[in-house]
Amino acid sequence: MPDAHRQRVGAFIKKRRLELGLSQGDICRQLMYRSLNSVSNIEVGIEGLPAKRIYAWADILQVQRDAFFRFVTGEADGMDVSRPSSTEPEKVSQAEAELLAAYRRLPPKYQRRLREAASEFETLARAEARRKG
Repeated sequence: MPDAHRQRVGAFIKKRRLELGLSQGDICRQLMYRSLNSVSNIEVGIEGLPAKRIYAWADILQVQRDAFFRFVTGEADGMDVSRPSSTEPEKVSQAEAELLAAYRRLPPKYQRRLREAASEFETLARAEARRKG
């Protein structure tokens, strides 16, 4: 029988997964689970998250790793996923939507590498703008 904390964690995971437009199959593929039952059991609180996969789950759910770890381990009662202050969703170009879709299909370690590369490109672009300006 699921305990209350695992149910809270599972409910958060399901809610966040749906907010991000991810299916249970997307999660299975990215975390290399063999069965949708694993994700389903976590979402309903039958199973807890394995400690070794908490950070990978945080990356997929696009939440802060440490905060998610504290939530999953019971050190924190809940997760706060801050939303932009604007009530209007930001318009996304077709190219941005395609990039986001490709990012979501990547395994967590490649998502992290892509974020790191994007940060490096941003630094290079700022340096170039300073030289030109």
